[in-house]
Amino acid sequence: MPPLVARPLLDVYNPSSGDVISKVPLSAAEEVDAAVQAARAAFPAWSATPIKERVQVFYKYKALLEQHIDELAALVTEENGKIASEARAEILKSAELSEFACSLPQIAPGEVLEVSRGVECRIERFPLGVVASIAPFNFPNMVPNWTIPNAIALGNCMILKPSELVPISAGRIAELLKAAGLPAGVFQVVHGGREAVESICDHPDIAAVSFVGSTKVAKIVYKRATSNLKRCLALGGAKNHLIVMPDADREMAATNIVASMSGCAGQRCMAASVMVAVSKTDHIIERMAEVARAMVPGRDVGPVISQSARERITGYINEAEAAGANVIVDGATRRLRGVNRAISSVRRSSTMSRRTCASRRKRSSARFS
Repeated sequence: MPPLVARPLLDVYNPSSGDVISKVPLSAAEEVDAAVQAARAAFPAWSATPIKERVQVFYKYKALLEQHIDELAALVTEENGKIASEARAEILKSAELSEFACSLPQIAPGEVLEVSRGVECRIERFPLGVVASIAPFNFPNMVPNWTIPNAIALGNCMILKPSELVPISAGRIAELLKAAGLPAGVFQVVHGGREAVESICDHPDIAAVSFVGSTKVAKIVYKRATSNLKRCLALGGAKNHLIVMPDADREMAATNIVASMSGCAGQRCMAASVMVAVSKTDHIIERMAEVARAMVPGRDVGPVISQSARERITGYINEAEAAGANVIVDGATRRLRGVNRAISSVRRSSTMSRRTCASRRKRSSARFS
């Protein structure tokens, strides 16, 4: 949905290089309303289409995701910074999610229960109408596909508001859905920040909202959407806590823990953020340090999303060090392959930060906790 009037443009950065790769309009209530009206116009015909016909779009969409996987993965790497293997895995998961939507004709039909002679109880399911999805920056392709295939296959019309930090993949998703045969108005993308989100939560013709992002914002979105009598599924942040016992397999524990904390630069809900080492586990911690030191920025781990994210992480590290933490591996001076400047510089291109190489400066009293 292009802006109806001139709107401020926000630069979109490649987190690895710091280069501006695009600009995204900060849309407002007018653009959200225009998208809603287009969706409302498309809804009667789309919802009346039999579900077996609706899912044909997603058979084709899945095939297009697989056909264009290299291009789509490259987009994720460019705007989010993920390494190639992580970006490719994200597209494969999107294809898997689309495949599930193709099974909805066998899952979604209602039920008829004969509760007594001449009396039956019937369960029927109907599309809600116009629904919206507000997606985060950490999975530009996969998280939107948590909701797009199911919501649309079930007869709804959808508006996607991607993170303003990673808007490019959303546009390509829209193009592929169109190529797969999705009618105009059934799926639309609205860009922007807070004003666009608030407009989605407030619009009277949006029946339901899904959100994925930080816990703080998830609570705000849930409260605002439900206060307007919308259905709302708001998923906040997650923290994973690990307890390592002395009898743990040294190699398995070390490699998997480092992979967990560093995968997607730690920017995922499956990332291990807290580890407590119990008793005699120095041999495991030493192996973790070896694994971390062998990691190459840009090959084994990508950058964090932004300068502000880097500064927040650096703040945590400095706080821990000030409290007496022991620095086991410090990646402050590591350099990104192909970039002739230190990762710890203040340029946006340095958002890799010390988090990249397991600079786990932890409170010494809790070991790796």
